[in-house]
Amino acid sequence: MAARHALVWLRGDARWQALTPGAQPRLQAWFASGHPAVVARRDGSEPEGMLRLGVPLPPAEHKQRLSLLAPVAHVCREAEPLPLGEVIDNAPEAARPALHELVRATQAAALAPRVFGSFAWQAITGLAYVRDGSDLDLLWQVEGPAQADAIAALLREWERRHGLRADGELLLPGDLAVSWREYAGDARQVLAKSQGGCRLLPRAALFSLWSTA
Repeated sequence: MAARHALVWLRGDARWQALTPGAQPRLQAWFASGHPAVVARRDGSEPEGMLRLGVPLPPAEHKQRLSLLAPVAHVCREAEPLPLGEVIDNAPEAARPALHELVRATQAAALAPRVFGSFAWQAITGLAYVRDGSDLDLLWQVEGPAQADAIAALLREWERRHGLRADGELLLPGDLAVSWREYAGDARQVLAKSQGGCRLLPRAALFSLWSTA
């Protein structure tokens, strides 16, 4: 089963079902343009063999988030979210120096974040998603607390230097993810997301996950 945030392209004859009322024509046009959908979190109501997918439309279409179901068997291609370096050429020119610096910093730290959200969708579709103040949404595969701490420190310094905001998730063992900003805070509990839902976890439980992975 494709992981949350994965990009999927459907076959031309795929029998998908729009869940957002009235979204059928826009989704037909979207897929006819060759654009992918993104794998969304399941809510338990999906029939066996079906994926819950999302299509986030650009600001010109009021940032609507369209939802649909599609058979796993009708996926013709699947890909991970884009590497950070692959969104720069399509990003606003003013943001590119900061993005290049972040690429260099992550390479020096042997990190390989991937991008979702507005910067990714602008690169994938060529449509205008990124506006002044748009967050850079990043996914980080994290092997332990030392690496998570390094990511938090790197992002805080990058935000301070450039006046931009980075959002996103640390991907943990066991299909769990937490906001890097929540992790970097001092709350005793953090919101953990998974393919099947969300739950609050004690901060100490994160370290248990790493120690048992």
